[in-house]
Amino acid sequence: MPSVTSPLLLDRVPFWLILAGTFAVVAAFGGIYAGIDHVAPQHGLVGPPGEPPLAWYDYFYFSLVTQATVGYGDIRPVGWSRLVSSIHAIAGICITGFLVAKITTAAISRYRILQKEACDYWVDIVRHRDGRIEVGLLIMQWRDGALQLSGRNFNTRGILVDSFRAVLMEDDWPQILTFRYTSDEATADYVEGYISMFFHASHSGMPSAFSATVRDQVKPDTKPVIRGWRVLPAELVHAHRLNEHPDGVPAVEYFIQKYLPRLPEGPK
Repeated sequence: MPSVTSPLLLDRVPFWLILAGTFAVVAAFGGIYAGIDHVAPQHGLVGPPGEPPLAWYDYFYFSLVTQATVGYGDIRPVGWSRLVSSIHAIAGICITGFLVAKITTAAISRYRILQKEACDYWVDIVRHRDGRIEVGLLIMQWRDGALQLSGRNFNTRGILVDSFRAVLMEDDWPQILTFRYTSDEATADYVEGYISMFFHASHSGMPSAFSATVRDQVKPDTKPVIRGWRVLPAELVHAHRLNEHPDGVPAVEYFIQKYLPRLPEGPK
């Protein structure tokens, strides 16, 4: 049975909700202390000697320092309030632990989301300045503690013209991912640089398509038009053919026929 600080539970609870709940508990216990003081003063809170009667903000202050388990001692509980403050202190320990766990697992939660939503087969259609069309198979996968991108580019005849490897540099998922890539071919159109992928969500909320810009450090004039799509389950057979077999003609023809009409004209 998962504990209350299970990462799966923390992933589903936004940070602002935990923070709001924390202050709501402080306010609630502050009201309880004030109520006890009003109904049964002999079981309420006692302030410093010689000070005026406690005001509403004093109850809030005592509630806050009790929940934070600080306990300065300037205001102290007597009678029933001691039991209430003990319960409050235990609740404060649990709430603080939950809050700290949320903060410390934020990065882990982020990586988990990337693994779940970004890691997949993707296909893109590339239009170069000279009018050439290429089909790229992209594979996003979590490896060696980072999101990595590998790709294979094919011309319209199904011939492999380039392959590359890339590692994530900037993450603003599900809007933008920026990778630093290195081509396996020195004569390729893309040698070394950065590719930024701008994602578009489907009706389900899961990003299903992207447009991309390339900043090649070796060939800065490389400015292709790139549009890509997540490979659907029914299309995996074509993706596997491009990834594993030298003959990619049927798969390339399928993706060109489906996606080329969606590709805008390139720059002249």
